[in-house]
Amino acid sequence: MLVPFIGEDNSESFFNTDFNEAYHSKIGPIAEAKHKFIAPSCLEEYIKHGKKVKILDLFFGLGYNTGIALERAYAISNLPEIKIEVIECDINIIKQIKELKVPGYYKKWQEVLSKLENTNHISFDKVSISLNICDANQIIHTLPKNYYDVIFYDPFSHKTCPEFWMEEFLGQVFNLLSPNGTLTTYSGLKRVKKLAEDKGFTVTNIEPIGRKKPSLMIKAS
Repeated sequence: MLVPFIGEDNSESFFNTDFNEAYHSKIGPIAEAKHKFIAPSCLEEYIKHGKKVKILDLFFGLGYNTGIALERAYAISNLPEIKIEVIECDINIIKQIKELKVPGYYKKWQEVLSKLENTNHISFDKVSISLNICDANQIIHTLPKNYYDVIFYDPFSHKTCPEFWMEEFLGQVFNLLSPNGTLTTYSGLKRVKKLAEDKGFTVTNIEPIGRKKPSLMIKAS
């Protein structure tokens, strides 16, 4: 069961009673997407330099990370070139996108992303968005290595979904990053940071909002 709530940023999210966990903190999904996922990534740098950006949105959920990435990209460039691959196991959460209460400026991205309820591919301008409805465990090994410039890593917490915070799975995710690519996640788990550093990545703590612990930006060399 999904229990709606409005965050401090006036955007809507849900508490999932099946997982006993909210999709976002009380500060709200748009604020979280901006601060924890988009701003720390290399997205803005790539857009400013006219580079085609390849994004992997793992655990897409309500789509705010992708939506705010598009909002920011179009604020920088009139015609950004972006390829986004979306992984989500629950089509029912995607069906909620069209009903979300969101600020006016975000409604255009809400409308775009809500189309994924009925199709697995959207394209406009120089943007393409592809949706895979599947268990991340089943697809992760099929994705191209050293390919994605930006990865948004946003599963439920390690207490709820521990398999997505273990070395075996995270190691596969890290291998998907392109040279100088970035992975951003709300988690500040010490074992995630250590695993990334052991693999030669640079890890930066992002100042916390909405929770006590910092989030992480992991950058490939």
